[in-house]
Amino acid sequence: MLLACRRGGLVRAGFAVALSLVCGTLVFAQKKGDQKPDAATSQQQAQNQEISTVMQAADAAMATPPASSDIPIQVQTDFLKAMQGRIWVPLTLTIDPTKVQPGPVTLYVRVAPRGMATPAPPTAPVPDPAAAKDSKKKPDKNDKSKDKNAAPAPAAPSYPYEDVTFMELKPPAAGMPFRIQRGIGVPSGSYDLYVVLHDRASGGKLGVLRQPLEVPNYSTGELMTSSIILAQHVNQLTAPVPTDQQSEHPYAFGQTEIEASSDRKFKKSDELIVLFQIYNANVTAEKKFSLEATYTFYKQDAGGEKRFNSTEPQPLNNDTMPPGFDPTSGSSSIQAGQGIPLQSFGDGNYRLEIKITDKQNGKVLTQSTTFTVAP
Repeated sequence: MLLACRRGGLVRAGFAVALSLVCGTLVFAQKKGDQKPDAATSQQQAQNQEISTVMQAADAAMATPPASSDIPIQVQTDFLKAMQGRIWVPLTLTIDPTKVQPGPVTLYVRVAPRGMATPAPPTAPVPDPAAAKDSKKKPDKNDKSKDKNAAPAPAAPSYPYEDVTFMELKPPAAGMPFRIQRGIGVPSGSYDLYVVLHDRASGGKLGVLRQPLEVPNYSTGELMTSSIILAQHVNQLTAPVPTDQQSEHPYAFGQTEIEASSDRKFKKSDELIVLFQIYNANVTAEKKFSLEATYTFYKQDAGGEKRFNSTEPQPLNNDTMPPGFDPTSGSSSIQAGQGIPLQSFGDGNYRLEIKITDKQNGKVLTQSTTFTVAP
């Protein structure tokens, strides 16, 4: 049985990663303007204390992995090739709504090299030539602007990625958990991911998560794909998400934003949207490539699985890509996707097998993912 699917539209919707990633620095939003100096100082002191609280919790988790947490956190990851030799990692945090209430929280994310058991040493400050020049000038005894004997502020530790956010946790839909999405950019490698959630309204409840993070290397030259993303909707934006907001919208690519399904549960009335990227296809001297993708569905039961149906082979070549696409560009990837109506699927669990064939050199790659169909 062959499924009828939408073809081409999803691929041309702009599902491409062109991210300018700023990583490894602590950033947070702070309103300015009409605040009085005392109020601004108090707010800054409170924020500094919050940063210290969540960083200390992560430091403790580095030394001793947390056995339990006031606020259990689960995390789902996807991996896509990004610019500047980095991998873009969308994170979806799932939180039990009985363990935390809507309100102000502090979220801290840290990525450290695998096995690091102590906080990273401070980063040496970059010398300022102008400051060095000024230091040679004769001191002005009447200059009261700074304490000449004050010790310099300590430098911040250096990690492949860390970020702190002050945010409001909004009430989830009835019967649903809290979900927070963030995106991080790191080079390929083996890491430990730390997530700390501080419930400021509860008087100090902390959620601390530590888990391995294995970031793939897409530059090996072998035929590879990104994570297989299952989505419920693909939305067109009026403008690309600003760079400083990219982390809050990890599935926004250009003027397209994907509503990825974190639980991979769909209704029979839904359309299953499958999206992924293909890397390292064989390309001729004329910049020609030719791939083919086949989607096969297997129904899973207690006794195993049985083939349910499949789509027609999907051609992926120069003609299916947007105008001006250059497969030899270091940031280019071949976009693939299908939109599959689920009306004919019975309730239950399924495995989707995607077979990718490079028709120019005969290489074959098979990827799989699972999902559930409910009434």
